[in-house]
Amino acid sequence: MKTPEQPSSTPRAALAALARMLAAPRAGNVLSVVFGLLFLFLCMILPLVGKSAAHGSGSPGAGPMDTLWKNHLFFSLSLLLTLLAGAGALYSKILRRRADGSPFPKATAGLLAACVLLLLCYVTGLLKI
Repeated sequence: MKTPEQPSSTPRAALAALARMLAAPRAGNVLSVVFGLLFLFLCMILPLVGKSAAHGSGSPGAGPMDTLWKNHLFFSLSLLLTLLAGAGALYSKILRRRADGSPFPKATAGLLAACVLLLLCYVTGLLKI
């Protein structure tokens, strides 16, 4: 008498299950909305590491903020979280595209490109100019 086959708990089976879950339309939509909200939040905190934070407000006696290093740390972590959410959203939507032939996620890819451009500007110091 045969027993029903148990699902294997190998890493390959776990990755396949994760890929099936990410290819679901709801997963891509949720990740895209989270990515968009994180990008909006990132744009709102951008002045914390911009010109006025690095060089002062322009008022006599005003200089760089004392907490500038904390601002940079917070902005860096927020940027990393936004990039991870964007990469996850794009990956999920590409998996869905392979599965059902849905269109290419232009908005998600464009917002991710803008986020990468913001990272490059931040790393090269162009935000402080």
